[in-house]
Amino acid sequence: MTSVRLIKRYANRKLYDTSESRYVKLEEIADMVDRGEEVQIIDNETKEDITRISLAQILVRRGRTGSLGDSMTSLRDLVVNTGEQLTKRISDPVTTLRSSVEDSVQKLLKTGEERAEKGRDQFRSWVAQNTLAIEDIQKRFDERVRITIGRLDLVGQINELQDRVDQLEKTLAELSKSAK
Repeated sequence: MTSVRLIKRYANRKLYDTSESRYVKLEEIADMVDRGEEVQIIDNETKEDITRISLAQILVRRGRTGSLGDSMTSLRDLVVNTGEQLTKRISDPVTTLRSSVEDSVQKLLKTGEERAEKGRDQFRSWVAQNTLAIEDIQKRFDERVRITIGRLDLVGQINELQDRVDQLEKTLAELSKSAK
């Protein structure tokens, strides 16, 4: 992991490298950037990040000294490359974010579908279990109704017994008449 070299700019426009505890010139910062070091330049008074302004100053100075190249083509290449880099800096994070969001949405949809299927399976299982329980309750109810109806038929049984008693009394009456 590369660390950022912090440079502080003081009111007297002097630049102070906090890593090496010494004052540096703009050209030295240019050399750091050329070596691939990450620098951040902060205005010590306002705490504002002035890295971009300082790097632009470096480009202007290099343009004046001719270190960017003497031809107009070199300057055009710098502008084109800067534009391409800017486009890449904008489009790469957007592309990465888009891919990340698409992946997240796909995972969310898949998770939702899995949860829905699990819920359907649980509901089906619940219905099956309750269907068996309801059928069992229905059988018990039917049996109790049969028993209850059988008891309610006592009226019919009493009527039958009454008819038999009446028949017996009639037979006894006839027997008693013939015995006299």
